[in-house]
Amino acid sequence: MKYNSKNRDEVYTGNTCYPGKKSRFDLWTRGNVAEAFPDIMTPLSWSLWGEAMNELLRDSFRHYSFSPEVKEKCFIMLNGGKLYYNIGLVNFYMKRIGLFPMDTIIGGETAYSNKRRKERIHWLRFMLHMPGSIKAEKNNKQLEAESKLKWREFLRYQKKWVDLDYNTFDLNMLFGLLNERITYGKENMHLHTDATTAAFSKMALLQWKLNKYGYDNSTLLKLVNDIEGIEMAEISSCMERLKNIIVPSEKSQEILECLKSENWQQLLIDSGFEKVYNFINENIIEKYGHRGKNELEIMEPYWAENPRMLLDMIIERCLNKEAVRLREQEKTSVDDKKFGKLITQARTFTKLRENNKHYLYIIIAEIKRVSRVLNNKLCSVIPEMEPDDIYFMHYDEVRRLIKDFTEFAEIKSKVILRKKIYSDCMTNSKEPEIKKSSKKVLRGIPACYGRVKGNVRVINHNYAGNIKKGDIIVIKSLDISWTPLFSVAGGLITELGGILSHAAIIAREYNIPTIVNVENATTTLEDGDRVLLDGETGVIYYDKVLPT
Repeated sequence: MKYNSKNRDEVYTGNTCYPGKKSRFDLWTRGNVAEAFPDIMTPLSWSLWGEAMNELLRDSFRHYSFSPEVKEKCFIMLNGGKLYYNIGLVNFYMKRIGLFPMDTIIGGETAYSNKRRKERIHWLRFMLHMPGSIKAEKNNKQLEAESKLKWREFLRYQKKWVDLDYNTFDLNMLFGLLNERITYGKENMHLHTDATTAAFSKMALLQWKLNKYGYDNSTLLKLVNDIEGIEMAEISSCMERLKNIIVPSEKSQEILECLKSENWQQLLIDSGFEKVYNFINENIIEKYGHRGKNELEIMEPYWAENPRMLLDMIIERCLNKEAVRLREQEKTSVDDKKFGKLITQARTFTKLRENNKHYLYIIIAEIKRVSRVLNNKLCSVIPEMEPDDIYFMHYDEVRRLIKDFTEFAEIKSKVILRKKIYSDCMTNSKEPEIKKSSKKVLRGIPACYGRVKGNVRVINHNYAGNIKKGDIIVIKSLDISWTPLFSVAGGLITELGGILSHAAIIAREYNIPTIVNVENATTTLEDGDRVLLDGETGVIYYDKVLPT
């Protein structure tokens, strides 16, 4: 089936093949999607962001490669409720420009076969596309100033919106506000994708140049850590300051019991713990409450809406008697004349990649807030409508429904089918069992240098608690919601990702030895396994006898 932007109901197929088939230009993977999208997505969320992300990717490759046919291509698709990313097509355009594959830096399932391959830049192709690179360089120089201007703008809007009581608005007014917020979010999404593209290109060039002059990849990781000003890296230190308020108190256990309750705010106030209440609201909820799990999924609550995950992490931090101490930053020196400009650019755009997303998600959280009220009002006037029906409608169907309630019966029949697809995805999302290797060694991409021994804690995307100081967290992919655990964990292993994945960037700020793109890590390693994680070489030893 040929790609058609109007064919959005259940499946995007791309131009030439379905997921699973491999051709020269089409290699669909679910691994790389985890960096930007949830693993499984509801139709409402996909109808808002799917085509917008496809268009941003088309613009990027059309801009660099001068390829008009890019406008017909599909880079991300929804198939049976699951998201797929066409890394084959992305890498095809990267090679056309003259650069090596994107998964060298970003990581993903297709990077497994590329770990030992020495990449090189095709300079002739690169020079042919130099006009696009020069134009991109000019845009990049403006990106930092534009981004900081937008951060202030987003914060002003946040303060303006917080006092609005959407329950007093009628359906048409609410939908108008929702449409306004969505349009505003889409208009500014390029800030994150532009910063990501710039960070990728600068990191790739820096890695290539360092290798050319005899430096190993650990040098690259040491040069791009300790980047001042990454907003999400500060949340853990806020939680540590909170711990220093709670733990010394004679009533620390009573405070923790309040935090375990669903009515935690009122209990803290009634019990006389206003200082704790104010700290959580002013330093954690107000600053980071717009973030959360699976952030582009409209159905998923943000932290301010449901702070249970944050509260559980605060409780666990307080119960852990051992103080959190960061490993000393290890510095490295290289020739500033050869590398200075590239190092500065790689660090700058890495920070912008994280912070542009952080501030942009103020808008996403607001879209969720408006959609909740809109959903409640629709349910109150359409008795047959269930509370989660709206998330299984496309955006234009919500528009139709608000204009004419008689459309509900037809839309509901589609919603029922989509719910079944989504439910099947959730229940059948377990990976097949993998036979363990007898070598007792796993390999991946080093993302933060350092060697550490520790006990494995395998976790899924539902926070399970019981992560102790020094545990080695093993997870398929890590989104930003896990950041508060970074100063507790001794090390990090993920099945997906690369040195520019969000988990890798934040892990470097906390100096947690990290290896990403470790194939079958969550099925090979088990809770309690004692491992040696070598962030210099990307090797994990999990035999009973560990090397010293």
